[in-house]
Amino acid sequence: AMAPFRLIIDSAGDGIWNMSVDEALLQSAAHESFVPTLRFYQWDKPTLSLGYFQQYEERSQHTSSNQCPVVRRSTGGGAILHHHELTYSFVTTVKNRLSRNVEDYYDLFHSTLIEQLAKRGVPCQLWQAKTTGPRGNEPFLCFQRRAAGDVVLGTIKIAGSAQRRHKGCLLQHGSVLLESSSFAPELPGIRSNSGIHIPALDLLNTWTSALETDLECHFEPGKLTSQETDWAKSFANSRFGHVHWTRRR
Repeated sequence: AMAPFRLIIDSAGDGIWNMSVDEALLQSAAHESFVPTLRFYQWDKPTLSLGYFQQYEERSQHTSSNQCPVVRRSTGGGAILHHHELTYSFVTTVKNRLSRNVEDYYDLFHSTLIEQLAKRGVPCQLWQAKTTGPRGNEPFLCFQRRAAGDVVLGTIKIAGSAQRRHKGCLLQHGSVLLESSSFAPELPGIRSNSGIHIPALDLLNTWTSALETDLECHFEPGKLTSQETDWAKSFANSRFGHVHWTRRR
């Protein structure tokens, strides 16, 4: 029988809550009763998320997003302006020797996404180029950066993911840029690049089915446990909603 995994489809939340829930799931994954969890979510207002290692000051140079709330992720990478997109997170244990390599999860999520986009007439591929030499000064926005395994439409990046590991568990989250935003007008997104409008909910449904096949699981709709909700509230207060975390660099 297929392993039952949990599927959480959240209504739009604010940046602090969205990041806190992902972190709560990662904490929860270390406990016996946890089942691997796929979560889809959106953002209640256009929000800038900074990568863990980015300097807070850099955000002032990106004038189009200056009015947007800002949150710092626990994962690396460049800043993301979350607006017309679909965001996912996947949390699982990776400690036993039979579990797949953590890099495989990038490939699994991105290749199933490419499959789903192709069916809608949007021909994407994985970015192959290897970075050579020192990485130097990367663009502020994540979607202006390119790393092997990113999803590109031509040369335009339309999806990327990042990972964080903790106590033998893995959090991978990423976003798919469905349309451009006036708060980051330099990023085209799928619609202005291909003319094809993909509703987030449509993509989420078929992508989930494709992931079931590749992960050899069955997704059961669920929600956070009360313990996970408590952890998320605590992360919101002590970390993601706290000025010392947001401006720590």
